[in-house]
Amino acid sequence: MGRPERPLDVTTGPIAAFAHELRLLRNRAGNASYRELSRTALFAPSVLSSAASGRRLPSLAVTLAFVSACGGDRAAWERRWRSVAGQTGGAEPREDRTPGPSSADDTTDPLPAWASGAMRLARPAQLPLGSRTFVGREQELADAAGMIGSSGPVKVPLLISGPIGVGKTAFALRLAEEVAANFPDGQLYADLSTSGTGGRSTDGIVRDFLRALGVPAHLVPDDPMQRIDLYRSLLAEHWLFVLLTGVSDERQVRPLLGRTAHSQVVVTSRARLLGLEDTNRVELDTFTRKESLALLGRIAGGHRIRAEHNATDTIAELCGDLPLAINIIGRKIAARPERTIASTAIRLSDRERLVDSLSVGDVNVRDRFTSAYEDLSPAGREATHHLGSNGAGWTTASGIAAAMGVTIETADELLESMVDAGLLGRADVAGRYAVPRPVGMFAAERQRDRQSLTAAVPMSSHRARRTAFEALRHEVRPVAANGPYGLDESTDKASGMP
Repeated sequence: MGRPERPLDVTTGPIAAFAHELRLLRNRAGNASYRELSRTALFAPSVLSSAASGRRLPSLAVTLAFVSACGGDRAAWERRWRSVAGQTGGAEPREDRTPGPSSADDTTDPLPAWASGAMRLARPAQLPLGSRTFVGREQELADAAGMIGSSGPVKVPLLISGPIGVGKTAFALRLAEEVAANFPDGQLYADLSTSGTGGRSTDGIVRDFLRALGVPAHLVPDDPMQRIDLYRSLLAEHWLFVLLTGVSDERQVRPLLGRTAHSQVVVTSRARLLGLEDTNRVELDTFTRKESLALLGRIAGGHRIRAEHNATDTIAELCGDLPLAINIIGRKIAARPERTIASTAIRLSDRERLVDSLSVGDVNVRDRFTSAYEDLSPAGREATHHLGSNGAGWTTASGIAAAMGVTIETADELLESMVDAGLLGRADVAGRYAVPRPVGMFAAERQRDRQSLTAAVPMSSHRARRTAFEALRHEVRPVAANGPYGLDESTDKASGMP
């Protein structure tokens, strides 16, 4: 609790009245000491005390930091400050960056000399290297840049979503380059995927961000919520670009969002994160064929692509125009200049080798598909097995419902879960879900593996098989009474089910 301050006579002028209002705001916020407020405001206690002394009008930066620390309305206080400044003819005083007269609750444990004014933050530059071979996405980039540049009292978070391998992070990094001039205070970056953070908590990310911004350890609050508040205050006070990639659900990212008029938070996720309100969205799809050929030319050499255009077009078709798959095959072609592109196309045409071919170094498409597949519910995994059955490049809820013996509503929910897992996209025709060709090949593999396993299990272990299928039974609602999954007995026997 702060000690009593020198009384103010509000009739002496607008500056005294302004200081009186600041004191009332502080009182409504719990009358914390100026030392406590300084942890959030990032101005020295003496500066905050001087702001409410009534001797002079504080700078706008100090005023807004004071207001933010007390939970006030920054926009309203900015208007009030400008009104008082207009009445008094005052400019922003330079004295705010030097020690002011001490107040009663400034007298113990003075801060170091550097903290006598506003803390000078470091300018972080944490974004990873972008792709030099980035192609296409002109309209999406223009839309995203327009959303970021739109005027308004608050910068709305931007979510970039789409299936596995469509290049969400590459897109976000290219976007960051295009709008960099709008965020002179730097860029923050965190990979929230399991592989990126090793399970790092949101609090750990906030600590890292505060450290990157140069906040001294002794000014970092002990309470996790206060650390989040401090991070959000810094977003509000500065012009920062924050990129959060690999987000799996809303709970992961919600604490890292804050109300700010200047800083921009960009999130990438396979899921659409529909639980986040007030969010601008850009949904990426697979490449157009023109973009696929352009990327192959950028990586492997335009002269080779032009010389074997038909074979290159076949490769793009086999890869389903999936940017990650195109990128990997392009690198393999570039690494073997003695081989023809046609020979690569022939190898990729082997359905059973396609997914295995989409791997180079530590970049592996199969691992990403497998991770998404294993995160699905048992019913979702069962639905995945039917994606590669017809090779049409799309599926529907009615088709999955018929194959699994469930209601169309249940099938639609399963397909929506697969969209959020990054395995499916939207098709051009209403009611259809797009199945990227590599995903279809992966699904067909899983179906063959399942059938092989079923055939390999001896009849004597039918009880174990029935137990294994029981989880699926509880995940979906049967629509017929012929069998446990709405299948007749002949279908059950053909599938090897007991």
